[in-house]
Amino acid sequence: MTDREVVKKDIEELYLGNLGTVEFDLTLPERGKNGSHISWQSGNLNFMSNEGRVSRPSYGRGNREVAMTAVFRFGSYEEEKVYLVTVLEEHNRIEVDKIYPIRIQAFCGEETHLPCAGAVRTKDGRVISHFLEWEGGLTQRFEQTGKYEVKGWLKDTQIPAVCHVEVLEKGASASGAELPAKRETSCDGFVTLLPGSDFYEAQERVHTYLLHTDADQWLYNFRRAAGLFVKAGRPMTGWDAPEGLLRGHSTGHFLSALALCYHATGDERIREKAVYMAQALKECQAAFAGKEGYHPGFLSAYSQEQFDLLETYTPYPKIWAPYYTLHKILAGLLDLESLAGIKAAGETARGIGDWVYERLSRLTHEQRVKMWSIYIAGEYGGMNESMAELYRRTGKGEYLTAARYFDNDRLFYPLRQGVDALDGMHGNQHIPQMVGAMKLYEAAGEESYRQMAEFFWQIVTRSHTYAIGGCGESEMFHEPGNIAGLLTKSTSESCATYNMLKLTSQLYQYRPDAAYMDYYERAVYNHILSSCDHEPSSGTTYFLSMRPRAVKDFDASENSCCHGIGLESHFKCTENIYFYNAEEIIVNLFIPSRLSLPEEMCQAGGAMELRLETQRERPGQICLRVTAGGNGQGCGREGISRNRKRIRLRRPSWAEGETVLTVDGIPFAAEVENGYLVIDRQWEGVSEVRVEFGCGLRYEKAPDREDYFTVCYGPYVLAALTEQEERLTLEVTEPEKDFEADPDVPLAFRNRETGIRFIPLEQVWREEYQVYMRKKGKE
Repeated sequence: MTDREVVKKDIEELYLGNLGTVEFDLTLPERGKNGSHISWQSGNLNFMSNEGRVSRPSYGRGNREVAMTAVFRFGSYEEEKVYLVTVLEEHNRIEVDKIYPIRIQAFCGEETHLPCAGAVRTKDGRVISHFLEWEGGLTQRFEQTGKYEVKGWLKDTQIPAVCHVEVLEKGASASGAELPAKRETSCDGFVTLLPGSDFYEAQERVHTYLLHTDADQWLYNFRRAAGLFVKAGRPMTGWDAPEGLLRGHSTGHFLSALALCYHATGDERIREKAVYMAQALKECQAAFAGKEGYHPGFLSAYSQEQFDLLETYTPYPKIWAPYYTLHKILAGLLDLESLAGIKAAGETARGIGDWVYERLSRLTHEQRVKMWSIYIAGEYGGMNESMAELYRRTGKGEYLTAARYFDNDRLFYPLRQGVDALDGMHGNQHIPQMVGAMKLYEAAGEESYRQMAEFFWQIVTRSHTYAIGGCGESEMFHEPGNIAGLLTKSTSESCATYNMLKLTSQLYQYRPDAAYMDYYERAVYNHILSSCDHEPSSGTTYFLSMRPRAVKDFDASENSCCHGIGLESHFKCTENIYFYNAEEIIVNLFIPSRLSLPEEMCQAGGAMELRLETQRERPGQICLRVTAGGNGQGCGREGISRNRKRIRLRRPSWAEGETVLTVDGIPFAAEVENGYLVIDRQWEGVSEVRVEFGCGLRYEKAPDREDYFTVCYGPYVLAALTEQEERLTLEVTEPEKDFEADPDVPLAFRNRETGIRFIPLEQVWREEYQVYMRKKGKE
């Protein structure tokens, strides 16, 4: 036989067994029967090695298809053959200690959806959300009032479960809770950052990038998919490459970034680019509508195929989260309408909303639930948020119905049970769903959505959050309180913190608790600000490493989810510096900025301006200059001085000892209410408020190991600049004795024992660093 014939014969005769249901290691021969040499290359080393060793996906993650490429060589001839191997997910080996009580309310004669998941405690102490199945199915109807028990079982087991159903008369109240009105309103839109701060510099770096990036490149995939001329646009890269299954998501972030940038800076060049993008996408949407089989309103950077495949429960990586990508596009269009006043963007967004309702309303509840349960493929970002926002803007009931189509029992129901079952859940897949729950509460006034969101915020910030405000390791939530045990390279995904900050802001407006803004300050100073490249490259950290000898890795070309989020993040801090209501102005964040409130927002007492200044190296010293318009002589209809308005300043959680406050150089005895200093006086002309919070070095220990700690100063978490491979071990007495200020570098401190310099993590750029240290003498 010739060399070619030997290879062909060996390819023909090689049999590897049933590759459609692989559970064990494969035997991959290195020689063919006729003598050819065979080498192997795995297409996914996470699940199969080049030698055929199998690592099965965890239960619930779905089967994985791996392409194993064999190269047959004999003499001068070689040929490749690809063998598709389906690696089965692990069997469900759960051992249950407790199924948390499952109780719902229903209305007589109406369709009721039983929860498809609930909280379970395993015998090894984990608390997880597990899927359920019920006799009679997920959707049932009860014709008489009373109490019922529906029998079921944990999916893929024979472990029994019971759902307790209380059936009420139609129209009866399932909840007696009174809905609170929104108590505080953001002053965003009247706030500008002052030059000189790190926040301003981060904003301007991204601003510069947006000005110089090519709009046609961001449109390339959309025009190509719609069958339009791509003009001068070059193909996108990374996750948005023409062959990428998530292509289009970054363009959605780009739309939001343009809207936020214009809103923050007023730069008309940015708005011109935004108008161009909105009009081009409207043209793409019209082109899709002319295609056979497309319902009007569809807009994407690819065809409808991924949505078709999702409806047949196709797993990742054959498809990659089509509704997640759609959410980014829809959210970007909504931002263009609300923040940049671009009407065409809103029209396109409503078209997408119509398409989503038409698509999902054809499916049953069971089909939708199964779709959202598929690992990664069923990830939908904040589609519930955007659809509820469309309803809020238009009053169109179909949008609200569609928003509820995204209810996800695996996350929602354990929260309704009051149980932290986040262990094993993907962080940024689920945080936006809580942002959407709050938007549903805002749009429809359903108290259960707010209660879920508030409980979620509490358990994440108390039990799943690193000192810098970020959460999750390798994108996942783990068991509550496990922080020191998860100090790896893959901690604190930037996307997750971005969405936690959105949720925090929403919750604060309904219940203005200073604790929300304590968390917000911690996360925005130490994670969001730390995530930005110090050059105008648009680079953002995907993870912010907590391992020893960590280095920030800025993603500027991969077009990952965090790169897209990073385009938005640095224009958003103005949203939460100031809030107001009819009686007062609230100062929550001490970021150098100017607030200019028009007369109509000041109870007809003339316009007011607040100018907030701080020194970076003295975060405890704050100067607030208040300029009140009008002459202050008149009174409103209720006899209140037109210039009398309370100003509340948050007393940050890091403040130590006594707070010193003066107004125009005279000591002022401010009341303290719920974590705020209250200055209640008549404002005339220009007044200067100076506040000095006690600010010093402190240690913060990890919740799970008291020998692991971070060093902080005011709002800053400090990083040790060291190339040491092992975790830094320090003698710990009192911070003031263990450290001395570095006279040559603002906000820098040297450890007296080691001489190692500590600086705020947000100031670290390319240096190697450590954030968590260990106490000396501890094992």
